[in-house]
Amino acid sequence: MRRLGRELGVEAMSLYNHVPNKEALLDGMVEVLLAEMEVSVDGKEGWEERVREVFRSFRRLAHAHPDVFVLFAVRPPTTSKVVWLLPAFLDALRGAGWEMRTSLRAFRALSSYTIGYALVEVRGSVPEPARDRTGILGAAEEERIFEMVPILNGADRDAEFEFGLDLIFTGLRAELERG
Repeated sequence: MRRLGRELGVEAMSLYNHVPNKEALLDGMVEVLLAEMEVSVDGKEGWEERVREVFRSFRRLAHAHPDVFVLFAVRPPTTSKVVWLLPAFLDALRGAGWEMRTSLRAFRALSSYTIGYALVEVRGSVPEPARDRTGILGAAEEERIFEMVPILNGADRDAEFEFGLDLIFTGLRAELERG
């Protein structure tokens, strides 16, 4: 709160005239970010495309606000102003014939995948191979790791994200067919 007060040019204690505590401030930040999401809930597209677009939009949010996006991993949205996303998602799946339990599991799987993928993109949480770490692994293991460097450096993150969505949706479609 002191750092925020300095940024705003006010005393930290004066912030409490606007928010009751730091937790409320962080919740408000999550709320503001989710309000920026563009999500079509009108049902013009099929269920799969509607759901895919929700998570693409969520990933775009991470790129637009990389320093704040980490809050989604540590404090899920709880206010009524942001919980609208879950019913919209569930409506899309329920309209396709999904049961509530399976719909919620699909939401959790897609949310976890998207948050994790986006965090790795914007925060670099996964260590990339580095030549200065020789000796930690055997020579054969190091060589296999360093084979990945050109692939990692030239990665098309959009294509990789879509690949992961495709894998998840292949399983979701199979689940829907099993009924």
